[in-house]
Amino acid sequence: MSMGRNRGGGNDASIELETVVRLGLPMVVVVYDDEAYGAEVHHFGPSGHPLDTVPFPAADLAEIARGYGCAAVTVRERGDLAAVTTWLEGPRDRPLLVHAKVSRRRGSWWLEEAFRGH
Repeated sequence: MSMGRNRGGGNDASIELETVVRLGLPMVVVVYDDEAYGAEVHHFGPSGHPLDTVPFPAADLAEIARGYGCAAVTVRERGDLAAVTTWLEGPRDRPLLVHAKVSRRRGSWWLEEAFRGH
């Protein structure tokens, strides 16, 4: 199983990490961290709406996931993905959270595509 979230959605759903740990699901959760509610940036920003409540301060989401009992890794560059390979090759006895630090300057590119034309 795997699940992807952006930072805002990841914050909203973080309590679900307790559920996947408790159930022992060998799940990979990827949080694309642009330090904002990316959907709001792309939906409201182009219309000139203020976005001062949309960004988040930096946070260690991997450490938060470890607090729930997950294995976790923060990915800033390609080499950091080796920890994902190690988890896949291991016993996979607990979920893995991948904290993917993406650029805050541009925001969530996948959401930009989703909101194009809306």
